[in-house]
Amino acid sequence: MSGFKFSQLGLASILKQSRLIVPPNQRNYSWTKEEVTTLLQDFARSIRSEDTPYFVGTIVTVRKSDNMLEVVDGQQRLATTAILLAEIHSYLQECNEPELCQSIHEFLFTIDRKRRERVPRLTLNLDDNDYFRTQLTGEPLTSSTVKPSQRLLKDAFTEINK
Repeated sequence: MSGFKFSQLGLASILKQSRLIVPPNQRNYSWTKEEVTTLLQDFARSIRSEDTPYFVGTIVTVRKSDNMLEVVDGQQRLATTAILLAEIHSYLQECNEPELCQSIHEFLFTIDRKRRERVPRLTLNLDDNDYFRTQLTGEPLTSSTVKPSQRLLKDAFTEINK
């Protein structure tokens, strides 16, 4: 008998209930402005229609621990959605909306109790994670070398910010 378990969860449930980690062997962030814009337009169209929930696509994960899921498929959508949430969070901070800001924050960060620090709920692969984390947290970037995938992440943050 196989140990596979399938669950149908919404994106919010996945982001809020677990930490997600993209394994080192997964590809780097690769979405261009076109894919980012398409996802944003799909979200907007779904919000306007209110008829049916928007199907963001299948996200495949493997449970690594009680609260840790390894992302097998769907990392581009997860990363772009996290960027959208980060930009909404920034906007709400500027508008002085602390309660709404905190509700968005819970989708982006959790507390690592062992290290006693705030950590992003989504961890990207080795090439992209430090850059992604600094963009989410506002921490300074420790490396001056920017890889092509990191430029795409920066472009996604910029496009979503618009």
